[in-house]
Amino acid sequence: MRETLDLNRLILKCMEKDKEKRFRGADELLSELINIEKGIPTQERVIPKRIPLTAREITVQFKMKKIFVPVAVAAALIIAGLFIWQLLPQRQAGPVSFPSDKPSLAVMYFENLTGDENLDHWRKAISDLLITDLAQSKYVKVMSAESLFNTLSRMKMQEAKNYSSDTLKEIAAQGGVEHVLVGKIMKSADAFRIDTVLQEASTGEIIGSERAEGKGEESFFPMVDELTTKVKRSLVLSDEKTAGDIDKEVGEITTRSPEALKYYVDARKYHYKGDYNQSIQLMEKAVAIDPEFAMAYKGMAASYSNLRNYSEERKYLQRALELIERVSDKERYLIQGDFYWRSEKNFDKAIKEYTKLVKLYPDDMVANINLAILYMELEEWDKSAERFEVLKSTGAKDLFIYTNLAIVYWHKGDYEKAGEVLERYLNNISDNVIVSGLLAYNYLFRERYDRALIEIDKAISLDPTILRNLYIKGDIYSIKGDLIQAEREYQNLIDTGENAGHFYGRDRLAALHLLQGKFEESENQLKKAIELVKELGAKGEESEFHTRLTYLYLKLGKLEDALEECDKAWSCAVESESPKAQREVLHFKGLVYAEMGSLSEAQRTADELKNLIKKEQNKKLIREYYHLVGMIEFKKKNFAKAIKEFEKAISLSTLQHSFIALFLNSSASAYYEAEDLEKAREEYERIIALTYGRLYYGNIYVKSYYMLGKIYQERRLNKEALEHYRRFIDLWREAEHDFPEIADAKKQIAALQTL
Repeated sequence: MRETLDLNRLILKCMEKDKEKRFRGADELLSELINIEKGIPTQERVIPKRIPLTAREITVQFKMKKIFVPVAVAAALIIAGLFIWQLLPQRQAGPVSFPSDKPSLAVMYFENLTGDENLDHWRKAISDLLITDLAQSKYVKVMSAESLFNTLSRMKMQEAKNYSSDTLKEIAAQGGVEHVLVGKIMKSADAFRIDTVLQEASTGEIIGSERAEGKGEESFFPMVDELTTKVKRSLVLSDEKTAGDIDKEVGEITTRSPEALKYYVDARKYHYKGDYNQSIQLMEKAVAIDPEFAMAYKGMAASYSNLRNYSEERKYLQRALELIERVSDKERYLIQGDFYWRSEKNFDKAIKEYTKLVKLYPDDMVANINLAILYMELEEWDKSAERFEVLKSTGAKDLFIYTNLAIVYWHKGDYEKAGEVLERYLNNISDNVIVSGLLAYNYLFRERYDRALIEIDKAISLDPTILRNLYIKGDIYSIKGDLIQAEREYQNLIDTGENAGHFYGRDRLAALHLLQGKFEESENQLKKAIELVKELGAKGEESEFHTRLTYLYLKLGKLEDALEECDKAWSCAVESESPKAQREVLHFKGLVYAEMGSLSEAQRTADELKNLIKKEQNKKLIREYYHLVGMIEFKKKNFAKAIKEFEKAISLSTLQHSFIALFLNSSASAYYEAEDLEKAREEYERIIALTYGRLYYGNIYVKSYYMLGKIYQERRLNKEALEHYRRFIDLWREAEHDFPEIADAKKQIAALQTL
C-alpha cells in the first residue's frame, strides 16, 4: 500500500536527531500528511494478518533518513505534528467534551445562488474571511479553514453545494465544535446579499439567522465584518464582551482586493492538497495585486518550507514580518514566533511570542503545540508536559499530543504516567499502529517484556509495512536477553529488500554483535551500512556510522584507525551541515586523543566542542563537553575532578539519553580507581538496570557485570561475585577477541567455586 509506505518515510523524518531535518512545526507536517491521506480509503479498515517479510513485494525506494538513534531521543519528535488519527478508522468514542465555556462553530462553504458560476470562488472565500474574522475573538472557538478543508476532503464533500443535517453533525463532531454556520450568496444586478443560519450541530436547532447586503464584490469585506458581529451576538456573547473583543476589520488583516483574495484562497487550496509550487504561483499573483498582503507572504513561506527551500522561507517570513500591522493579533504572534524559531534559531524570542499568543488565546492549538515542541528541543520536560496537558484537556484527539506527552514522561522517568497517556488514546480514541509501538517500548522500559511483545505484535498486525515496529520487536528480544530471536528479527528487516529495512537491520545487528563481544561482526555491519549511505549520498548518516566505527576501534585499542574514522566522519558532518554530527565527532575524537595520551590535543578538541555547543539553544548539550573533560582528568589520574565532571554530564541527561551508558561507565570507572567501591558499585548497577539506554553500548553493559564481580569479590561477597562473573562470561561466550577480562573472569570463577 503506497500510502502506508509514504507514512513510513514520514515517520522516519520525524525521528531525525538533527532538528534541521525534522518537520519544523505542526503546520508543515500536517501538509505532508494531507498528501498521504488523499490515497487512503475512508471505509472501515480490515486488520490484516501479519505478512511474512520475505513474502512481500517491495516497490518503494527509500531515501536515507536518520533511523538508528535511540528511541527516546529520536522519539522526542518522533510524531512531531503527526495527526495520524485522521488517517485511520476511528473507534466510536463518547461525545466530544468542551472543557472551555467558549461557544464553538464551523463556518461551512457558502451556497452560490447568484446564477453566476464565475462567483463560485466566493463560496470558500466568504467562509475563509468569516473564519479569519471570528478567529480574532477571545471568546469564540472557530474551526480553522485548513481543518474544514481536510474534513470535507476525507468525507469527499469538498465540492458539495449544500450539506445535509447528518453531514453537518459529522463535520462538527470531527472538528470538536458545537455549532455550524451555513449561508447563501444572492445577487440582483450589482447588489449582493448574504444570508446565514447558525444552528446547533447535534440537534439542528436554529440559534440565529442573519443577513448582510452590499454593492459590488468589494462589499463582501464589510459584509463579513457585519456578519461577524451578529454571529457573536447569536452565540450569546454579551454586548460588553462583543464591544471589548479583538475585532479588526477583515480587510485590514487580509486584503481589500477581491481579485487578490481569489488567488489567495485558490493558493491555500493547493497548499492543503500538497501542491506547493502551484500554491506559490497563485500567492505571487495575489501579492502582485496587493503588495501588502501579509498573509499571502506567510503562505508562501509555508509552501517554501514544505519544499525544503529554507532561504526562500526566511525571505517571505521576513516580508510578512515587515507587514505585521496587516495581520490579526493572533497571526502577528505566530509570524513573529515562527520567524525567531526558524529564521534566527532564537528559541527564547520564539517562546516569548508564542506565550503572548497563549495569554490572549489559552486554547490556541498551534501556539501550544509550538511551545511544547520548543520546550522539548530545550529538554525542559516539565514545561513541555504542561503544554501537552493543556492540549489534551481540550478534548483534542490529535495523535501528536498523546505520543509526545508520553515521550516527555519517559524523559521524566514516569513510565506509569506515559502508559496511562498511550492507553487512554487506544481505549478512547482509536487503535493505532504508532501508539501501540510506543506502548510496547513503554512496557520495555518497565521490563515487562511479555506485555511489550503482545503490544508490538498488535502494532504489526495493524500494519505490517511499518518497519519501525519490526525493529522494535527485535529491540524487545535484545533487551530481554533472547539474542537469537533478536538477531532473527533484525535479519528479517534486511531481508525485506527495502533500503529502510537494510538500515534498520544493519544498525541493530551492529549493536547486537557489540553486546556479544563480536567486534568484527559489528564492524562488518557498520561498513555495509556505510556502503549504502554513500550510494544515497546521505552525508549526515554516513558521518554517524563512521562515528560508530570510531567508538568500536577505540574499544579495540586501534587508535590510529579510530582517528581515521573521525576524519571521515567530520568531513561528512561538515558537508551535511549537521551540528549534531559535528558535536559527536569532536566528542569521540577527544576521547581517542585522551586514550592515546595526547591530552593537549584532547583539551584542544574539548574547547572546540565547547565553542560549537555555545551556538546551540539547548544548553544541556554541554554534557558532552563535561564528559570529555572528565576523561581528560581521568587520564591525569585526577579522579575527584573527573568524577565532578562526569556527575555534571549525568545530571543533564535522562535514562533514555543516547550517551547515558557511556557517562555512567566513565563515572563508575573513576570511582573504582579512586577506591570508592560502594559508589562504583552503584554506578555499575545503574548501567545493568538500563533498558533502551544501553542498546548501543552493549559492551559497557556486559563489562559492568565483570566489574561488579570484581567489586563484590573485593568486598568478600563471593556468592554475588560468582553470579556476576558467570553472567559476564555467558554474554561474551562467543566473543571474537581474547579480552583479558574473559580470562580473568574464568580464573576468578574457578577460584570462587573452590571456596
